[in-house]
Amino acid sequence: MRTRCASSGWFVAVALTSACGGGGGGSDDPSSTGAATTASTSATTSDSDPPTTTVDPSGVATTDGPATSTGDDTGTTGAPPTACADDCHYIRAGATGSGADWDDALAELPAELVRGHVYFIATGTYPAYQFDDPESGDAVIRVVRAGADDHGTEVGWDPAFAAGEAVFGELRFASGRYEFDGRDATRVVGGFESTVVDIAAPAIHFMRSDVDGAFAERGGKHVGGACTAMSISGDDVVVAGNQIHDAADDGVVAAGLVNLSFTGNVVHALHGCGTDGDCGPCYNGHSDGLELFAVKDSEIVGNMIYDVASTAAVFFGNWADELGMGASEYCENLLLANNILYSPETGFVAYIEDAREVRVLNNVIWGLHQGAYGGLSIGVNVSGLDLYNNVVLSINYTHIGGEYDPAEHRGDYNLFGYSLGQWQDGPHDLVAEDPRFAAIAGGEGPASDDPPADAFAPAAGSPLVDAGWPGDADIVIPAHDFFGQPRGDAPNIGAIE
Repeated sequence: MRTRCASSGWFVAVALTSACGGGGGGSDDPSSTGAATTASTSATTSDSDPPTTTVDPSGVATTDGPATSTGDDTGTTGAPPTACADDCHYIRAGATGSGADWDDALAELPAELVRGHVYFIATGTYPAYQFDDPESGDAVIRVVRAGADDHGTEVGWDPAFAAGEAVFGELRFASGRYEFDGRDATRVVGGFESTVVDIAAPAIHFMRSDVDGAFAERGGKHVGGACTAMSISGDDVVVAGNQIHDAADDGVVAAGLVNLSFTGNVVHALHGCGTDGDCGPCYNGHSDGLELFAVKDSEIVGNMIYDVASTAAVFFGNWADELGMGASEYCENLLLANNILYSPETGFVAYIEDAREVRVLNNVIWGLHQGAYGGLSIGVNVSGLDLYNNVVLSINYTHIGGEYDPAEHRGDYNLFGYSLGQWQDGPHDLVAEDPRFAAIAGGEGPASDDPPADAFAPAAGSPLVDAGWPGDADIVIPAHDFFGQPRGDAPNIGAIE
């Protein structure tokens, strides 16, 4: 039974880790039993290791893709160095100063930050932090990983301050207008049952950081690490270029917001561990890479989501009519483009339900063929759906009660691994069990455990090559692909040119 989120507001809903959805399937979904399953990743603690919720700045595995924390910022930011007057402050673990320069640095972020100022962070370990400074017009507070070419003053600077990671405990944004830029050398680590990064306020930019749920299990039980890696409930939020991984339950939960830009992130290693199946304390434990509920006027572009134990890589919350406020809480006006969604472990790769005006363009939605399962599930209350230039394992309407509506469900130039006869193929849609990806098998598998993004590029002779549609005035195909390569008048089907 699904439970209505606390009526006091959406922050409570997302902090409860999947209370706003997460189950997603009926009893005929082979992945939705809630059994305790764990993905195999190097960040998972084995039975012989003690449980831990402490911050450890070493030894995090990274994955090829558009975002990765290397732990070494070379300082190539692509932007001119920050010009400091009296508005820059310096944070260095172990320091004892005032923050005036690197010789006189603060040991951690102060309790009160100043609007319009910049806070440079050196390598080291820092505690959890809540950003709650009162807003002042449009003034933004910037928290920036110090790099070789952008670190404010030269007074006391040591290149070692840019080497290795800056590691924080959980972060919560309780007031608006912050920019947090980890510059691929910052990690945020979750404690037991936590949410690692909670964005509960407007106009937050959270970029280029490793969001580490630090999941640990012993004997099939959750003994350390976060329930949810990230929750988002603020308007006008940008989340870009992050690694988000190793949560017991969901990767990212976005609920009750407008104007979210979620771009260039890698979400993976979600362990499907919670109250269902008696694996641990996280609510239900039906992992989703990205769970959306009452999200409007937003873009989900250029992300890679994989290694999800259950339920799906992308899940549209589907209980607005039963337990919510009805149609006012449907998702609306969303762009899903250039995403690589790979979920062979789950019954479906993605679910779309209770949604209006959703454009699904140039994505890979791939998994393993399981009869009528394995691809995209479309449910009830879906209108204004446009589906073009995608590689989709299959489309299933009946699983969650949907029905193809030719007036509301439009599409063409897709490649389907299998046709279930539930989607009306367009004149240029293709059906091919094997799309001939560079290093990913066709629908019969085998599955790939830890694929790099370029494994989903079309190989020579692939039916995906030059088989897409360039779009028109109504359907605007992304001008660039997953890797930023330009598309021409004969684009490939899928995310990669």
